[in-house]
Amino acid sequence: MIGDKIMATAIKAIPTLHGKEAKEFLRHAEEAERNFKGFKNIEEHPFCVMARSILEKAGMR
Repeated sequence: MIGDKIMATAIKAIPTLHGKEAKEFLRHAEEAERNFKGFKNIEEHPFCVMARSILEKAGMR
């Protein structure tokens, strides 16, 4: 601290899962990874189409 000015903001601790919660989180994450099918063509994905539409309306594409 210089005078009465704060030079940096304290970084909060990163929450960590333990025990049952950690196992449940890993189970869900691994299940999601197994079920992910990927994209045949990302340009045709509904979110990509929507984003392109928004950018065109804004004159940014």
